[in-house]
Amino acid sequence: MIPRHILAITLAALFASGSALAQSPATIKANIERLTGGKVKVDQIQATPAPGIYQVISDGEVFYTDASGRFGIIGGTMLDMQTRQDLTADTMNRLTSVPFSSLPLKHAIKEVHGNGSRKVALFEDPNCPICRVFTKFVDQLDDVTVYRFMLPVIDPSSQALARTAWCSPDRAGTWKAIMAGRRPTGNQDCDVSGLVEILKFGEKHRIQNTPTVFLGNGKRLVGATPPEQFVAELDASGKAQ
Repeated sequence: MIPRHILAITLAALFASGSALAQSPATIKANIERLTGGKVKVDQIQATPAPGIYQVISDGEVFYTDASGRFGIIGGTMLDMQTRQDLTADTMNRLTSVPFSSLPLKHAIKEVHGNGSRKVALFEDPNCPICRVFTKFVDQLDDVTVYRFMLPVIDPSSQALARTAWCSPDRAGTWKAIMAGRRPTGNQDCDVSGLVEILKFGEKHRIQNTPTVFLGNGKRLVGATPPEQFVAELDASGKAQ
């Protein structure tokens, strides 16, 4: 079976070969919006290294189109087969990165390990199994400042647990206990405006999965990043700060 990303590139080449002569990006943009009845709004469009294939950014998403703007490749990654370079990664990193200083840091649970020289922001949900494993891994990191954000988005019970931790006199300890699998009870009647602000931040920046991590250089990592890769990314982000 041909891998999906290779098939996508092959199909794009076929589409391009049968399309009209190359158009300007402005014309392709107009064609896309016309052909989709205005449902797809093009924010940016630019040529790729592959003749006749253009990269399109629309509402924070990346897809590819032929020179006519009629045929699209959605959900695929463009690769340079010779260099093995992911030609989509840089664009996605740019689209999903968030300046670390723009995070709602005052509402985070802050932990300093060692000299705290590297920075990590972790958005987690207590009903997320990967989060419960990943948070233990983060606990073991040296020389890092960790900002933990409660992002109760998986289940209504997550919201109740987050409120319990938020209203606790020992917010950090209660949240750690909850992320360890315990289910403490307590007062939930307090000012949760900070928790609401975190949720609004998540919605604004399309934080739709947990765990989601932001490194000190703003790069976003989502899901179960392998430990070796995560440490390499963390080290690189520390050098970039």
